[in-house]
Amino acid sequence: MSESGYTRGRKVVNKSLTFQAPAKVNLHLEVVRQRHDGYHEIETILQAVSIFDTVTVDLLEQFPGGEPNIVLTVSPEGKAPADETNLCWMAARHFCRETKVSGAISIHLTKEIPSEAGLGGGSSDAAAVLKACNILFDTKLDDTQLEKLGRPLGADVPFFIRGGTALGRGTGAILTPMPFIRTGQFLIVKPGLSLKTGSVYQNLKMGLTVNSTAANIKVMKTLLARFPQSTWPGFNRLESAVLPQQPALQRIVLQMKEAAPVAMMSGSGSAVVGVFPDGEDLTELVDEFKDAGLYVRVVGPHPKGVDVQG
Repeated sequence: MSESGYTRGRKVVNKSLTFQAPAKVNLHLEVVRQRHDGYHEIETILQAVSIFDTVTVDLLEQFPGGEPNIVLTVSPEGKAPADETNLCWMAARHFCRETKVSGAISIHLTKEIPSEAGLGGGSSDAAAVLKACNILFDTKLDDTQLEKLGRPLGADVPFFIRGGTALGRGTGAILTPMPFIRTGQFLIVKPGLSLKTGSVYQNLKMGLTVNSTAANIKVMKTLLARFPQSTWPGFNRLESAVLPQQPALQRIVLQMKEAAPVAMMSGSGSAVVGVFPDGEDLTELVDEFKDAGLYVRVVGPHPKGVDVQG
């Protein structure tokens, strides 16, 4: 073994980190315009919430270069792909390529956040892998550098490096911190329906959008200190592309809006979020959604992004 610790180009590391990866909800989502590259520019209020995937990253060996050797396992089995199409796998490879490090990386993902729900689970998992690799490889990138590194993986990835409450612009990846939401019960309901973000945006009729978001954002920033309340002006423009084609989801949205001071579809769906004051009894409403066979969680706001467990 050389002084560097490498033997035949490999250095045994055997270090492990486990991260909690929170979900997010959108408390406002306006589509500003469609760009020439086909992507849409948005303004959105992002809020981390306390539903967590668990991501364990093991760095078994470190190589001086070349492609990393990545192994990914997922539980419960089938809740997410366990191959190179998973954002965890993609994040590990992307990190190694961009920082010029490599190694044998084992990732285990335990899923609690439902997929294709507009809750950002895959992006949060990717952010956890980026943060874990940064520590395990000792690359010493700060959060701003990690956010930039995460942008090519998905518009929500930078948010999960930061977490809390933020305004997202551009594709959602240009972030401005907002006053933290510290109160409220977030009732999240998801039917057995998966929606592809790209298809939702394709169905959006841009002629229906109203570019009046700047004034709304200023109002929202003031109202966050007293969130939630019925005067909240936020809405989700993507509902106009989704709900007319999904009557069952539309009924959930309408029911939530009748009950909650703040309610809307999260992201491109199919999860719906209703925010209620702390202390309000939600038992009857929760039971009604559960009896209908829906995914139901009541959670609080989360002040962070991905974070080391324990």
